[in-house]
Amino acid sequence: MLVVGAILLLQLAVSLSFYARIDREALNEDHARRVAELLVVGRRVHAQGAADADAGRIMTTRYLDAAIVSRPPRPPHEPEAAAERIRQEVLRWEPELAGAELTLWRERGAAGGQDLVGALRLDDGRWLSFRSRDFARAWPMAVRVALMTVLFAGFGLAFAAFLMAQLGRPLRALAEAARAVGHGPKVPVSVEGTTDLREVGRAFNEMQDRIGGLIEDQARSMEAISHDLRTPLSRLQLAAQYVEPQDIRELVEANVRELDVMLASLGAWLRAQHETSTPEEADLAALARAAAEAFGASYRGPARLPAFTHRRPLEEALRRMVDNAVRFGGGAEVILEAGGPTPHILVRDHGAGMTPEDLAQIYEPFFRADKARARDTGGFGLGVPTAARLLTRFGGGLTIANAPDGGLLATVTPPPGT
Repeated sequence: MLVVGAILLLQLAVSLSFYARIDREALNEDHARRVAELLVVGRRVHAQGAADADAGRIMTTRYLDAAIVSRPPRPPHEPEAAAERIRQEVLRWEPELAGAELTLWRERGAAGGQDLVGALRLDDGRWLSFRSRDFARAWPMAVRVALMTVLFAGFGLAFAAFLMAQLGRPLRALAEAARAVGHGPKVPVSVEGTTDLREVGRAFNEMQDRIGGLIEDQARSMEAISHDLRTPLSRLQLAAQYVEPQDIRELVEANVRELDVMLASLGAWLRAQHETSTPEEADLAALARAAAEAFGASYRGPARLPAFTHRRPLEEALRRMVDNAVRFGGGAEVILEAGGPTPHILVRDHGAGMTPEDLAQIYEPFFRADKARARDTGGFGLGVPTAARLLTRFGGGLTIANAPDGGLLATVTPPPGT
């Protein structure tokens, strides 16, 4: 649009210059014709013996002042090229004036314009002095042309904006789909628009299919490996019962249980990358209350809040966030906020909080803050990434920040059902 606007402005400037020049030439020609007629008529009237006063009165018109004088008026400055061009035009209109002594120049008139002033030597030695008023006032026509050009440019810009918006619609849809790749289900792009845009849309859909297939294959392969590791892990758990002495048996059993929890966490995170869900009617209050009660947290909010959402991913994400808050924050509080166009579920703890550096990495898989690395807390650093993946995959959201009065505050936005 800036390029189109610049072109229209250039067109306006060129048009103004062009029409101003045409106006100027037309007025010069008009003045030349007017003066030529005056001079020829003046010479003839004077030659017929009319008195000087009568000759001046006869030749004076609305646009011309004429008089017979004994001495010619003197120009205030050197003759200008524009005045000389008019003089040549006068001689072109009236060739009989070619041998006469004619002087022309321009002066500022009483009305503010440029008057054409001059004198012609008559046969008896006296001079026909004249003034053609309002010389070179070329702006009236140029202004009309400028207004027409501005109106045309305005309509042209409006039409160009509409056309650009229509042409850019497939590109905006493509940009939205590109941002969604890898964060949720596949978003096919409508193949529409110009030939190039349709080709881009088809190429993007093919690329999205390949990326989605690679991600799903990777996740399923890792999930299969995680599942297969459970078989030797189960045998190891059975064999641990026969390990002696007892302290070694307890150490082996504890590590087997920890490995089992890690594999379960890894499997849940891998499944979240290709999870499918159908939206349904759910009670957000019941889901939040159930997640709080499952881990001994408190609940605050309305008794009931129906919503159309992806119930299973939301429930799994809530359980993981409450579990994290209880495990690492020493307790949790679940708050359901129903105000505003979109409800939010807050999960907060009263622990030590996190540094800005840790908060920036909290959504990354396998990341655990230093204070959460104690072996008695377990975990694999996948609780928050799994919850975030489940929510964003279906259009929801998860943000985590330090609460003003201490601890962490996680804000869960339920996935919309549409």
